[in-house]
Amino acid sequence: MEKRYKYDNCFLDVAIPIIEHEEYQKMKNIPHHHGCVYDHCLDVAYFSYKVALRFNLDVESTIRGALLHDFYLYKFKKAKDKNVLVEGYRHSRTHPQIAITNALKYFQLNDKEKDIIKNHMFPLGFPRSTEAWITTLADKMLAIVEYSSRLRSYFQLKYYRIAFATSNKENE
Repeated sequence: MEKRYKYDNCFLDVAIPIIEHEEYQKMKNIPHHHGCVYDHCLDVAYFSYKVALRFNLDVESTIRGALLHDFYLYKFKKAKDKNVLVEGYRHSRTHPQIAITNALKYFQLNDKEKDIIKNHMFPLGFPRSTEAWITTLADKMLAIVEYSSRLRSYFQLKYYRIAFATSNKENE
């Protein structure tokens, strides 16, 4: 059966060899913000691709680098007995290095793609190419959207619980 993707053919021509790779598929099982790392990386890559295409930049490197920017293949766990800020900072510092190591194991990368992966965590990394800046900004923007939707869901659920509890008390 043919797989269906919500992306255009120009994007898919570059993305398919990466997103259908056995190791890359593992990212579907790694939670990230509101979904999984796989979906996050595809969203970042597609948004970055659209911007790179609009400004006539290196579309192929943008797609490949953005797809691999979070190719760290582990679940980030916030340990209960550790400081969440310290653990988050440590993950922010180390995951680009792990992602580049993993990417180089399975894919040939050019300098621009390496720059995108290694430096997407600005200000902890400093992007050197326009394509890397685009991916960095797309990553930040989408992370905010992902966190916002998760936060909105949390508050909606909390509101409904309070409303339900209040209506049940009135009916007693």
